[in-house]
Order: sequence, then C-alpha cells, then structure tokens
Amino acid sequence: MEGVHEAGYPGILAIIPIVNVVFLVKIAGMSGWLALLYIIPIVNIVFGIIVAIKLGERFGKGGFFSFFLLFVFPYIGYLILGFGDARYTKA
Repeated sequence: MEGVHEAGYPGILAIIPIVNVVFLVKIAGMSGWLALLYIIPIVNIVFGIIVAIKLGERFGKGGFFSFFLLFVFPYIGYLILGFGDARYTKA
C-alpha cells in the first residue's frame, strides 16, 4: 500500500491483523487508542463510517467515495487508493 508508506508508516503494518486497524485509525487522523471502539457493537459501525470518511478526506476523496468505496465496498476502495493517483495529505 503506497498510501501507508506515504503516511510515514511501513507498509508491512498493513498485513498484520489488529495492528493494521490501529494504524488505519492513525492515518485517518485520530488516536490509535480509538481503534478499541471497533470492539463495541453498534459503535463499531458508526466509528467505521467516521474513519472511512476521514480517511477519504486525507486522500482527497469526497464523502460519497468514502462511504461507498471505503466502508461498503472496502476491497475496491482501498485498491483505488493504493494503486490510483490519490496522494496522502496531512490535515
């Protein structure tokens, strides 16, 4: 994932279970400790949408792209971010 490397983290972290979620939340601009919210039922759905939208904003994508391609169809959305022309920008 080129985007993970651009964000200042080694790409190998993207394939380690649980650790990848912590760094995904960090790349979205929030504290890594907030990844614990994925454990709580119902809250994890809302938090997943928030992370998807913030992550999309960091890569210059809009809310429609973020919701549908990063939350609903993440396998397609992350491939577009990783192999497309989107570039990571800090807030």
